[in-house]
Amino acid sequence: MSGSGAAVIEFLIPYYGSPEYLHQTIASIRALEDTDWRLTVVEDAYPDGLEVERTVRALEDDRIRYVRNEKNLGNNANTYRCIELAEGDWFAMPGADDLVNPNYGRAVADLIRRHPDAAMVQPAVEVIDEDGAPHFPLPDKIKRLTRPGTGEVVLQGDAGAASLLRSNWLYTPASCYRREHLQKVSYREGIDAAHDLAFIVDVIMAGGEVVAGTEVAFRYRRHGSSHSSSFARSGRRFEQERKYFEDIQAELIALNWKSAERAAKRRLLSRLNALSQLPGAAIARDGDAAKAMLRHGVR
Repeated sequence: MSGSGAAVIEFLIPYYGSPEYLHQTIASIRALEDTDWRLTVVEDAYPDGLEVERTVRALEDDRIRYVRNEKNLGNNANTYRCIELAEGDWFAMPGADDLVNPNYGRAVADLIRRHPDAAMVQPAVEVIDEDGAPHFPLPDKIKRLTRPGTGEVVLQGDAGAASLLRSNWLYTPASCYRREHLQKVSYREGIDAAHDLAFIVDVIMAGGEVVAGTEVAFRYRRHGSSHSSSFARSGRRFEQERKYFEDIQAELIALNWKSAERAAKRRLLSRLNALSQLPGAAIARDGDAAKAMLRHGVR
């Protein structure tokens, strides 16, 4: 990634949430080895944002800048805001509660050297809980089971898109992107729940190559208070996933990508996920959420 042999990575963090987790994420980036990095925190109009900005600036690290959105854009739109702000050839967008390992830059650089035409590379991931302890809940067991093999994986074309549309087994916060590819991806409104899957599939549909490696270099935090967990319980997640899968089918038909189109039409694991949430909605007596889950699961 550079003539000196060191990795060169720009990090952009879409931020709205726990300041404590954010500072852990920043500390993990500052601890990177053999990596020339810079970081932009993109705060999405967090209520206590001024205080968070003050504490970040108090680090007095000129590699870090802090940007505040004038109004709250939401998770999906703020991710695309980060993509727009990216300036480096390669950039990453870890979540504001995730951690990069010291070897992250080296692992990414190794993948890029082996796959110089890649649009996106992702080292292997360890899942952690709220307290940073190793964690392996059902969603991550499914990701492991649906990952095609245990070695390095290259996704391209119809087969690559189909693999992810059957089950999004990647961890996009751990990924590093070639800017020229990702900044060509158009923003898709109304699909917060599927935006990470959407922009990867868009990259593949535009001819990009996606590579998943085997060296663990990232810690992905999964906890019950996360945006994705609460969103799933509300039922809105599945309404948005349904919209995405229906929209993408027409585009895949136009490309004559038959395997990917079938995978989007079936959306099997997305359906199963919705049905698995039904008992919780019933216990909570949330009729609207239950209806959304059932509709997504069986229609």
